Amino acid sequence: MVILESVLGRREQACYDAALALAREAENRHREGSVLANLGNEYAEMGIMNKARLHDEAALAVAREVGNRRLEGNTLCNLGLLHQVQGRFGEAVDQLEAALAVARDMGDAQLECIVLCNLGMAYDSLTRFDEASDYFEAALAIARTTGDRRRESQFLSYVGLLHAHRAKFDDARHCLDAGEALLQAVSDRMSLGILLCNRAETEHLAGVPDAATAALRAADIIATEVRAGPDSELGLALARVRDLLGHEQR
Repeated sequence: MVILESVLGRREQACYDAALALAREAENRHREGSVLANLGNEYAEMGIMNKARLHDEAALAVAREVGNRRLEGNTLCNLGLLHQVQGRFGEAVDQLEAALAVARDMGDAQLECIVLCNLGMAYDSLTRFDEASDYFEAALAIARTTGDRRRESQFLSYVGLLHAHRAKFDDARHCLDAGEALLQAVSDRMSLGILLCNRAETEHLAGVPDAATAALRAADIIATEVRAGPDSELGLALARVRDLLGHEQR
């Protein structure tokens, strides 16, 4: 299955490459920008972050040139997340605040809630927990109002980790349990892997090493299934937790 998924991933990337060539040949800048953004997402999921950033930056330039505000906002959000997962939190906040302004200007609630969550992640990493909590709660409110269960489950994963960082372990487990149930229902394996990493870190901070190790092993299995590269969000989350738990790289 992993081999098949790898082949399918390369085939999807090849389709994007062909679409990009056609868009450029036709001088269709709107289409070119969209394909560049899709390629950026594809490279980010594979953990090839330098290529992801280059394609996102190219997409952003096209979006601004042709005045495509939706593409601009989405790409700023993606760039913010790239900076976040690679530990450049100040740059992440700058890009995400710009994305939030675009989302609110357009009245795009879906983009707004994603950006708010990413800002929460950045401020959590900066140990500015009150600000992180405000952003997460705002993101959750929008996801619940719009009935977006997948986003709600993803956000609960990060809220759970924030509670753990504040040593509120019962609250952390409650959020992680709720998020895991929703992710199982929507079959989002990549996000489930990230949640399990957050659970492993939570149990480590709570002083429950067996539970932490079990969550890490489950996340590791998922990372193999979805072929998450070592520099993807899931890959970096695994490395972070392995370091915390003192586990060797697989």
